[in-house]
Amino acid sequence: MLRFTLFLISLFVLSTSTYSNTPVKSADKGEHLKYVIHYGIVRGGKASLKLKSGKINGKEVYHATLTGRTVGLFNTLYRVKDTYESFFDKETLLPIKAIRDIKEGSYKRYNEVTFDREQNQINSQRSGIKDVPVGIHDILSAFYFARAYYFNSDLEVGQVVKIQTYFADEEFLLQFRFMGYENIKSKIGNVKCYKFIPIVQTGRAFEDEDDMKIWISADANKIPVRVQFDLFLGSLRCDLINFSNFSTSSLRKN
Repeated sequence: MLRFTLFLISLFVLSTSTYSNTPVKSADKGEHLKYVIHYGIVRGGKASLKLKSGKINGKEVYHATLTGRTVGLFNTLYRVKDTYESFFDKETLLPIKAIRDIKEGSYKRYNEVTFDREQNQINSQRSGIKDVPVGIHDILSAFYFARAYYFNSDLEVGQVVKIQTYFADEEFLLQFRFMGYENIKSKIGNVKCYKFIPIVQTGRAFEDEDDMKIWISADANKIPVRVQFDLFLGSLRCDLINFSNFSTSSLRKN
């Protein structure tokens, strides 16, 4: 249960970062988002997303790093420290390399995946070479891509965004539905947000498909402000608590 929940938290935090409609022009400043995770009134974890320019095989790329870990009582009961990395092309936003480093209790898993765009293949350290669809993303680059091309005023209520990804050594269709706009009171002030409902599998942690909700600032920054999970065993919430190298004035509406 906790592993599944933290995976979904990861999806939220990676879900955007600092795009407008084009490649991230301010990534060289070292953008940084910080989140706190609560299960009811108990603080259960924290997460961080960093974005910067980097190089891979001599090529200039964007490098996104997501880390998430348990704290306090949750850390005592079931320690989690997960890291996801994506190196993606500055023009196409397609990934070149993805890293997944998972430490959850006694479970550990490390994998690197490289993407061959000419052959439409991935090469996984764990499972070898596989054919994949044209334009496939890793889970981090997918959200940056959605941010650049889907999160804007052209969204229509009820519209479903779909992006094919390669995650945890298998193809995964990422889907989320736009539900309209909503103002969110947060640690950074009142923020007008896009509201999305990811289309999730029911039966494991969720009773209904709309039991997970995401709010993303409806401004040039497009920052994830809050995510809420309504689970079988209660409600879990993840909130933005700090950010750097963003436009503060455009975030706070009141």
